[in-house]
Amino acid sequence: MPEQEQAGQSSLLAHVQAWTEQLAVQPAFKSWQGATLSISALGPGTHSWMASVIQHKKTVGYLVVHATESGGFVLGEYGLGDYLYNLTTLQQSLQRLELIPSAITSTPLYVHPLLSVWKISGKSTAFTDAMSGEALPLTASLWSAEASQELKLIQVQTPMAATAGIAKAVSNASFSPYERLQWLTDAPVDKAESKGSIKLLNILDKKKHLTYTAARFNGDMLYVWSATGYHSWNNGAVYIALETDELGESQRYVPLTLLVELGDFYR
Repeated sequence: MPEQEQAGQSSLLAHVQAWTEQLAVQPAFKSWQGATLSISALGPGTHSWMASVIQHKKTVGYLVVHATESGGFVLGEYGLGDYLYNLTTLQQSLQRLELIPSAITSTPLYVHPLLSVWKISGKSTAFTDAMSGEALPLTASLWSAEASQELKLIQVQTPMAATAGIAKAVSNASFSPYERLQWLTDAPVDKAESKGSIKLLNILDKKKHLTYTAARFNGDMLYVWSATGYHSWNNGAVYIALETDELGESQRYVPLTLLVELGDFYR
């Protein structure tokens, strides 16, 4: 390995280890204490990695990291559980699509949390969601267009030093985003207020329900999550905890700036 590349890998590992230790202090992340890390590249030709957090040979969480042009790193997202790019979920997707694993190639492609997929190539090309395994209304050309257009959303994120810490953490009870369908009947929180973030965070501070939706791929796919807390880091970055149901088995912490750009919050 070239010396420069080796130095970059060492710096990546140092950042991920430091952030993992910061997160392990949080009660929900206590399973990360003393865990080991397995880091793999995401997609061909990208400067992104997924670090799996492993405890007793079991994946208990993950972090996604992007390299910046200046040589720093951005924490793209992080979460609990073994759900992102899970191979069992991929196999279930292949069964639903009636595809034979030996006849296809599955490639993880990642731009940001709302544009993360398995690309399944064979006689034809299919795309499934990297977290849920659900088939997506995507073509190769639409993927390329979406990826090139939305890559800038990652490039403008705030780089995070290895010494960054969590200044404030709020964790609320899990709930189903389908419990109340206010995202079908009510107006969303005003975009200007969302970008200011204070109103959104105040809602979570008060332990009130907040739901997030994002219509993707020309409106053919609607993501719906319950927002159940947040981490405010001391570099100014805020990550919202997203869940899919009331069980709370998986939590996905996604940058608030990205969520505001791509969707809406509902009280």
